[in-house]
Amino acid sequence: MRMFALRALTIGAAFAIAWIVYMVAMVLTVYDGLLSLIFQPIMAVFCSAFVVGVAVAFGQLLRLPLLSRWWNATGAWALVLILGSLFLLCFGYHIGLVETYTDPETGCSFQALHSGVALGSYFALIFAIANWPLRKYGISLSASDEL
Repeated sequence: MRMFALRALTIGAAFAIAWIVYMVAMVLTVYDGLLSLIFQPIMAVFCSAFVVGVAVAFGQLLRLPLLSRWWNATGAWALVLILGSLFLLCFGYHIGLVETYTDPETGCSFQALHSGVALGSYFALIFAIANWPLRKYGISLSASDEL
């Protein structure tokens, strides 16, 4: 039962972080006044729930014995994934990982973080949080204990 509670906590944290990152990205790109304040938080819930669900589903691959030993040996892999993702999301634009986009309403071109980098980093961040290794906290990760 303790394992379930800890895993639920990591999934909840992943959802909260996903929602925050989504909202920051939307406010920085498509803020459109009152309608954005009403509908973007709702869309953030749907998109965050989808991404967390996919991350948890992909995390089931970590139950394979070889991957499980590697991932659960230390939290360093997840921490590197989190820090690398945050670095790319925050500084990717400044190090040249950009793509040229065109505003459909004005026709003006602008540069922003490359979509592959943005989406990949977002998913990697959520994956690492939702599937944070719990073994180092003295919790057995046998197949019968996991979700």
